[in-house]
Amino acid sequence: MKILKLFSFYFLLSFSVLWYCTIGFILLLFKPKKDVIFWVAHHWGHFNLKHSQITLELHGQKNLARTPAIFVINHQSMLDIFIISALLPPKTLPIAKKSFGTIPILGWFLRATGTILIDRYNPSKALEGMKQAKGIIEQQGLSIVMAPEGTRTKTGKLQPLKKGAFYLAIQTGLPIIPITIVGAYDLFPISSWIPKRGAVSIYIDPPLPTKHWSIETIPAHMEELRTIFLNHLR
Repeated sequence: MKILKLFSFYFLLSFSVLWYCTIGFILLLFKPKKDVIFWVAHHWGHFNLKHSQITLELHGQKNLARTPAIFVINHQSMLDIFIISALLPPKTLPIAKKSFGTIPILGWFLRATGTILIDRYNPSKALEGMKQAKGIIEQQGLSIVMAPEGTRTKTGKLQPLKKGAFYLAIQTGLPIIPITIVGAYDLFPISSWIPKRGAVSIYIDPPLPTKHWSIETIPAHMEELRTIFLNHLR
């Protein structure tokens, strides 16, 4: 039974990547990139949540519409990718790790749509990615979503936050909207091969104004965001 579930999960995941990215490539011939990204992400995310039997309990959903903004999420599980893809509003571009760009079909689609790929192990290239994000925000008026922990938690506990989102907020003046994912680690920890079915709670907090922020005050704002995450995780 476990082998059957394992096969089913990864077969449908692979199929969904092939199916929705193929449609995405076709749509790119007729529609703007930002519209194609939203359509593919929205349908792909919902498809994988549905076949994984994961339901979402949303709190503060109205805050998703307060854009443009920098959405920041805690990173509990592989499920986070499905959740954020299904939830985020139009005109939102993800910042993903560079390794996603090497995945056949998915990586080609991400590059074709201008998704920002960050090499988190190379500070200078990561900085270039942040500059790219700043340019996209200013020129196209898009929102950005990123995970300031950088990678999935191995223990279920919140990891130290990186400064990239905070520098980006100072440079663009966009508000930061925290999105806290609660319960995804219990359903699909990094040590597991397939998710359990169940519910995940999502807390979308009101925007944090950033126009008064400075480089010197970043540590205080990192602590503020960390506190928001922890209050929901507790």
